[in-house]
Amino acid sequence: MRKHFTVSVLLTLLSINLSPALAQVLAPATAPDPAAVERRVDSLLGQMTLEEKIDLLGGVDGFFIRGISRLSLPRLKMADGPMGVRNFGPATAMAGGIGLAATWNPTLAARVGTEIGRDARAKGVHFLLGPGVNIYRAPMNGRNFEYFGEDPFLASRIAVGYIKGVQSQGVSATVKHFMGNNSEFDRHNTDTIIDERTMREIYLPVFEAAVKEARVRSQKRVGLSRHHDV
Repeated sequence: MRKHFTVSVLLTLLSINLSPALAQVLAPATAPDPAAVERRVDSLLGQMTLEEKIDLLGGVDGFFIRGISRLSLPRLKMADGPMGVRNFGPATAMAGGIGLAATWNPTLAARVGTEIGRDARAKGVHFLLGPGVNIYRAPMNGRNFEYFGEDPFLASRIAVGYIKGVQSQGVSATVKHFMGNNSEFDRHNTDTIIDERTMREIYLPVFEAAVKEARVRSQKRVGLSRHHDV
């Protein structure tokens, strides 16, 4: 069921991510009808083999998601963020996440996201791997400069603005790293122990806002934390 859901999400994104050249000449009012997208996804799923569905769960050539030529599904291009479009040539470098959060200005965050989205679209990128939204816990975390500080409300407001800005340009934002990524060193093996109340009141609100308010189209996970009851 989980794999079926993941493939469905990927196919939905394939259906709504138009080619960069086409998206630049279409007006915002031409956004695809959600019901039509769902019908398209169901149709594609019905035509795919199990092997093709599994292939969509992994990447290829570093920063691409596999395409399926017989179904006219192009491969999707990703680029790292979140302070700019890191891959595929020069890009505009924006302020680090902590600097953006220090402005207390969601409108500015949306403007930053919009400009990063424009850069990504110009490079033919479908997915931007940003923003990074983990809550500060340890000062030695090597990714703290990317994140939006230690307050879940402020981080949520900045993240929502950033994501809406990126996605206004037809590029899918990717909220990361779900969740409790408190150490960049050996991050795939470290053990983050968080009780349930802390998890729900401090760590999860920014991810929840990204999904419910900003309608973020992608999420990146790094391992799983252990959550202990109080």
